[in-house]
Amino acid sequence: MDFNRNLESLNEFRKRTNSFNQSSINIEGFYTNHNLINKINYDGKMAEFIGNTVVFNITDDVKDSIYNIQNKLYTECKDILAKPLSKETFHITLHDLISGKPSVEINNKIESIQKLALKLVNDISNIKFNIKLQSTFLFNMVNTSMVIGFEPFDDKSCKELMKYYEMFQSIVNLNYPLTPHVTVAYFKPSEEKIDKNWIYKIQEVIDFVKKQEKIEVTLTNEMLEYQLFSDMNNYYKI
Repeated sequence: MDFNRNLESLNEFRKRTNSFNQSSINIEGFYTNHNLINKINYDGKMAEFIGNTVVFNITDDVKDSIYNIQNKLYTECKDILAKPLSKETFHITLHDLISGKPSVEINNKIESIQKLALKLVNDISNIKFNIKLQSTFLFNMVNTSMVIGFEPFDDKSCKELMKYYEMFQSIVNLNYPLTPHVTVAYFKPSEEKIDKNWIYKIQEVIDFVKKQEKIEVTLTNEMLEYQLFSDMNNYYKI
């Protein structure tokens, strides 16, 4: 299979992501995503939510930069956010695989693809590469979380990253393209609308991040990992 065909260019990537990463907050307020309750309990604690995934385990200095953004977000918006994610869990996902509430069916699905996923991670890890990314904006990811977006530094990095994403499509075919990001915080599920007062506070943090120096990341083959998770704050490498 030719994984180099029809890969998204940097211009195409920017056109796609700029359509939502700069206008993710509805000034009139919004309701949290109805699926959020699968990951986060109403009290803001992590719910049991299991799965497997392929991620880049980013360096400590990058985690520190994102942790500073997280602190700012919680200073302004703590009451509408779930319990903080541990700095150690910060990562950039290359490809989602299987996830869901704990069940025999989900466990079987995870086990059914684990061998293939591990082999592909190992194969790609043996290809020396350096993919350069830089941060873009703090934005609302489909009313579930606040994330810091990243974009490839150049067209070469973009196409290489998308190539590795496409390789995992042969294992689990997702119906959405890759948007590199680090999850900074989840919202706390609520039946009530997040109103204008909170929107203004969120926007203040978004504007604060815009003024900061961009976070630069170099993804290498050695950073690629196959991980299992038991909730959104507990990931472990296999």
